[in-house]
Amino acid sequence: MMSCRVPGCLGTVLLLLGTAGAVVAAPRAVSVNESSPATIRKHLKARGLAVSRVTTESAGGGLEIEVQRDVVYAVNGERKMTADVFVPRAAAKRPRAAVIVVHGGGWLKGDKAKFHPLATALARRGYVAVAIGYRLGGEAKFPAAIHDCNAATRWLRASARRYHVDPKRIGAGGGSAGGHLVGLMAAAPHVASLQGPGGHADVSSAIQAAVVLAGPMQLTTGPVARKSREQPKSSNANKWFGRTLDQAPELYRLGAPFTHFSPRTPPMLFLRGQYDAVAANIEGRARLAGHKVTTLARVYHRGRHGCWNQHPWFDVMVDEIDDFLARTLGDPTPGQLIGWTGAWLKADGIRVLRGDDRVELVVSGNVSNRVLKLPRLNNPVKTVEIFGPGQPAGKPQKLQIAPTQTHWEIRLPALARAERGVPNSDTSTARIRITTVGRPWSSRLPRVVAPATTLSDAIVLGSHDAVVVGKNLRYEPQPHKNTVGYWTRVEDFCWWSVYVERPGRYEVGVLQGCGKGHGGSRVAIRVAGQQLAFTVEDTGGFQAFRQRTIGHVTIPRAGLYRFEIRPVTKKTIAVMDVRQALLKRIGPVKAAEDSASGESPAPSSSR
Repeated sequence: MMSCRVPGCLGTVLLLLGTAGAVVAAPRAVSVNESSPATIRKHLKARGLAVSRVTTESAGGGLEIEVQRDVVYAVNGERKMTADVFVPRAAAKRPRAAVIVVHGGGWLKGDKAKFHPLATALARRGYVAVAIGYRLGGEAKFPAAIHDCNAATRWLRASARRYHVDPKRIGAGGGSAGGHLVGLMAAAPHVASLQGPGGHADVSSAIQAAVVLAGPMQLTTGPVARKSREQPKSSNANKWFGRTLDQAPELYRLGAPFTHFSPRTPPMLFLRGQYDAVAANIEGRARLAGHKVTTLARVYHRGRHGCWNQHPWFDVMVDEIDDFLARTLGDPTPGQLIGWTGAWLKADGIRVLRGDDRVELVVSGNVSNRVLKLPRLNNPVKTVEIFGPGQPAGKPQKLQIAPTQTHWEIRLPALARAERGVPNSDTSTARIRITTVGRPWSSRLPRVVAPATTLSDAIVLGSHDAVVVGKNLRYEPQPHKNTVGYWTRVEDFCWWSVYVERPGRYEVGVLQGCGKGHGGSRVAIRVAGQQLAFTVEDTGGFQAFRQRTIGHVTIPRAGLYRFEIRPVTKKTIAVMDVRQALLKRIGPVKAAEDSASGESPAPSSSR
């Protein structure tokens, strides 16, 4: 924390600035080296972010944990299979949900320590996390690895009482090859040949939730199949199976989660970086949707394969994994506030806590008449209240939030002071509660907006996820606003990064407001290489929002797109306010329009 005295300021200003709402230049057009590590680092540096390796110390979360290392979960001959078990120390009112964590490494390398940061982060959020080792391809061919994963599930379920785990609430998560194994754990607990002799044969190996970080679900088609055929000597799958796809198609089918997807498959969360073949799981998700299995897909701005092991992606990915698991397996800390370390704010004298719908700041020191400057959240705000010094018990005082282009400001009230200006003991700490719509989210990267489900026809681009560019434009989170507003300069604009999974014809809409007598500005919307123009309507008030249908665009293929709203002319004092934009699918791509946008066909590029 840095303190300074500002001329004309009555109190100390706390400079607690983050980057979530920073004014930045719009991303440039896609280039051949856009996905290179050097280019990504340069882009993130411009946003005040640095790429760094995640460690157990930097993994975040708020609960204290203990780790039991090298616990034997199965024995294969003389080979002992071990796991590291991460357990929250705090007593829980009911048995906890558990997550088996499976490392990656192309089925041929890696160890359980590789995913210790993820296991640590989940345990600090209230789950029992079990990072497992398994036999790699150099030691034993397929299906040894999946035998070990299923043995670990059976062992954990059989050991539920020992670790205070609910045997009916066990999930799994893994990255790359580990993601593939987690997919197979989810899809095929009923396939006898994939269970193995690892012990506890009378216990189920079924899991109740699966998190797949860029793991292949299909092996007989797609990248794994192509490499098996076109580069057989360098194919990890060929080494793991011991044969090529053409030599043993039945083995590859058996090892593909896609083969076994069925109505009994549990809910699945698929996570990928922007430059990691974002559309790779579309067919698998479509098959699961046909079986009425819940799936979600999330994509991360500027992420490459393995970005889950690096900051700044790790922080937001763990948040989304936690949110998915809490919804699927049950909240591991119901009604409890957990320390939110590092992901949003680091400042001396301020402790940050987070719940399902709030952030609480415990501010120490002289809190009277201070102005807090906080990184913006990607959430609408319901209320801001102060508890503590000078406030009657149970009766907090409401505060106002003042958004700027780069941060939010909250002024704390003036409080009584002792003689000679020394703070009273009851004015030395305060608790500030910011109640939000949804779980507080500080994506220090632009959040990629995705469809709610595989079959969703509509993609809603909320103002809280917009990236604002310019001198005056800002996101205003107050409940009566919740808008991109203060659009007083025609040069200012905003954009969203949006993941479109279903190519087709889309209707484009905006929820627009404009003050009486101030309509008439001209505005352009750009998406997928196409542009639509419209005239702003007078709605009788800048927060008197009206749904507008602007026109139609063709999105020719699945992938990431940039949706931009940019004024062309300004009629009077301000252009408009925008609460949300909308892409609504109205039909398939027409054959003649398949390449109409003229954009790169690479599914991983930001179009």
